[in-house]
Amino acid sequence: MFEACCAEEPDDGANEYRRLLFQKRHTDPRDPAHEVDYMLFMCVNFLQLCKSARVFKNGARKEVLTAMKDLGFDRAEEFGEAGREALYQEIRNAAARYFKTCESSGYNRRLFGLMSSGEDNRKERMCRDAWQMSEGLAGRTGLQNEMKEWNRGVFDAFAATGGWAGDAFRDYCSRMS
Repeated sequence: MFEACCAEEPDDGANEYRRLLFQKRHTDPRDPAHEVDYMLFMCVNFLQLCKSARVFKNGARKEVLTAMKDLGFDRAEEFGEAGREALYQEIRNAAARYFKTCESSGYNRRLFGLMSSGEDNRKERMCRDAWQMSEGLAGRTGLQNEMKEWNRGVFDAFAATGGWAGDAFRDYCSRMS
């Protein structure tokens, strides 16, 4: 399907990079037949790194930079604006997949998973997750510049979850700074 999409669209100079991003995002090097989504894993992993970065800043910083390099983020500049846009679209897609899981009834359960939270609690948790995997982690590790495209993709994916989300995120960021 990916190859068909690339063949149908005119090449803006970044199709080679899109193929690379797709391959790195969805191929398990240990078992190529096993489909994975490493960028979705980054969303989950970055949540935990944000928490540990308070104490283990250098370790979290190294892990973020390694994850970004392993997925080909450092190659975007080789393809100019089209490369940066391709990277942004991949990030936004992965973050949107993450936020789609937040609609599940199992998300943000309380009391050892026995009780579901109300809608306001779910939205607050989603906002906290968005902040932790983007602006929070970037701030705690000093990687604001390196994570600029990641943060933009996460914010835009989160803002697209509902009319309330963009303002809620900005408000959360101001409370956390």
